Amino acid sequence: MAAVNNDYKPKLLTFAAYEDPILRNKTNPIEFPLSIEDQQIIADMIYTIQPKQLRRTNAPWDAAVGMAANQWGINKSIFLYCPTGDTVNGLEVIINPSYEAINGLAIFASSEATKVDDWEGCFSVPLATGNIRRDFKIHVKYQDQSGTTIQKELSGFPARVWQHETDHLNGYLYDDPRHGKCIEKKVFANKAEVEEFYGKIREARK
Repeated sequence: MAAVNNDYKPKLLTFAAYEDPILRNKTNPIEFPLSIEDQQIIADMIYTIQPKQLRRTNAPWDAAVGMAANQWGINKSIFLYCPTGDTVNGLEVIINPSYEAINGLAIFASSEATKVDDWEGCFSVPLATGNIRRDFKIHVKYQDQSGTTIQKELSGFPARVWQHETDHLNGYLYDDPRHGKCIEKKVFANKAEVEEFYGKIREARK
């Protein structure tokens, strides 16, 4: 890894617009050791995903469970991953990720039923939500900031977040017809309507 500039002050990133082609093209892989530029980009991403900074950018939500570099207009295969919502202690930097479905789960009555539908929001698709069909359990592979290759299994919500962010790096928004995973999309007039919709879902699941 190239020497880190300890005096570097992270800068606030801005979101790419829904229409921006960078959201619909595969990002470039990262080479190791990380360059100074890539280290600074990662620092900028970690800084911007914090709730205080998201509010400064007028983001559609005040908190995130993940964010891909190209959502900020950066053509790099990096995403931030924090499925618990903790962007400080629970944040991982994921580089050059991939995943494969793990089929035949015993929790399902049928080995064919390994996909689950659920509603997802996205900072790149503001004032909307989509009912997205995704693999329940996946095997993931990626590199950390040192270049070490890591493999593990994820299931449930963490697996959903991983798939969502990896799809971003592969050039797909959840509502992309090429993607074929969006069963239904709802569009709202304002942020309050979005929160009301998710509030009803949370109540129904109690």
